[in-house]
Amino acid sequence: MTYHVVALTMAQVRQGALAFQRQLSAALGESKELKVYSVSPFALDERRRFKDRFGGDVVYFFNDAARDLIRLHGSDLQFIAEIPESELPLRRTLVVGIPE
Repeated sequence: MTYHVVALTMAQVRQGALAFQRQLSAALGESKELKVYSVSPFALDERRRFKDRFGGDVVYFFNDAARDLIRLHGSDLQFIAEIPESELPLRRTLVVGIPE
């Protein structure tokens, strides 16, 4: 499975870029497939590695269903890269989705 990368600066976060979390969370009843991850806040080395790789202060990883739904809502989030599931951070946090 491929994940789509969004890197946000703290300025973008302060300006409301995390609104996608509310939009997607509201849609979980309709689509339980939605998954958005971020690097665990406790994995400092991994946070630095992904920040260096993709830029931004906070990096999110959207699965296809989450990316498609957020685009459908007209969000202006910029997907900057795609990575395979095997390259997701080992220590990650489920931001939107139902835990397995």
